[in-house]
Amino acid sequence: MKHRDTARRNRFYHCLEYDHEQEGELCLVASGMERCDPGVHYGPELRDCWHLHAVSDGKGTLCVNGQTFHPHAGQLFLLKDNEVAEYIADPFDPWVYCWVTYNGSKADWISREMGFQEGVYVLDSFAEMSRFFDLVLRLHEKPEMNMVGDIYRRGILMEFFSLTLEATETPEQRTERRNEYAPEVYVQRSVDFIRYNYATITVADIVAYIGFTRSYFSTLFRRHMGISPQQYLMNVRLEQSCRLLRETELSIQEVGSRVGYDEPLNFTRFFTRSKGISPTEYRKRESEKGYTSP
Repeated sequence: MKHRDTARRNRFYHCLEYDHEQEGELCLVASGMERCDPGVHYGPELRDCWHLHAVSDGKGTLCVNGQTFHPHAGQLFLLKDNEVAEYIADPFDPWVYCWVTYNGSKADWISREMGFQEGVYVLDSFAEMSRFFDLVLRLHEKPEMNMVGDIYRRGILMEFFSLTLEATETPEQRTERRNEYAPEVYVQRSVDFIRYNYATITVADIVAYIGFTRSYFSTLFRRHMGISPQQYLMNVRLEQSCRLLRETELSIQEVGSRVGYDEPLNFTRFFTRSKGISPTEYRKRESEKGYTSP
């Protein structure tokens, strides 16, 4: 059932509302922001969908499932699908909040992932609340009901979820997320990342992608691969250099650029140090092999 708020909205209320009957894994139903009047009262009513609020200022009271909470500035609170909820702005220090309303087959799952387990309705945020408001403002930049607007808003909704996941993680939870896969999975992902991006990345980029400290990642990588991430990256660049020199007619400068060396001299030094001969000599030798082979 679509909710009907019991209080008239004021001039500080801004909301865009969409179809409540959308189908999909995660769908944006509404987004908005409000500077509430003192003591303004919503509910108690049965809510449809999930309504995630970020409070930037003030405080209020949330009553749900026989429990009473007092969300305040710097916190997030969630009204859950198919639950009767009542929430009231403080009469002396009314809250200012923004929100997104969502539904879908994975709405319950993402809510739990963000920390709103059974019985949990309020969470502290370790992120600046202005970041949530910025996302809602971006949602309102494209209100048009067309494919472009819909895809744009879905993307922003995913950013809102990502920010919430980041904002509600304790350092301990962050460590747990870092270790949610087996070590060899992280190593394989880093290997794939290197092979897809070898021409444009450094070890710092690999570390940032995996999410570990550099020392921990280097130890883990060396344990499984037998060499350092830096050496593996250099080996892939060398491997690709040899392939391009054998199989293409690209100039030495172009080959160097393709594997991450914009300066031809730097590429020649790297190649010569690694192979013992220059790129030109390597190409000539490989060409002669192909010419004389039966």
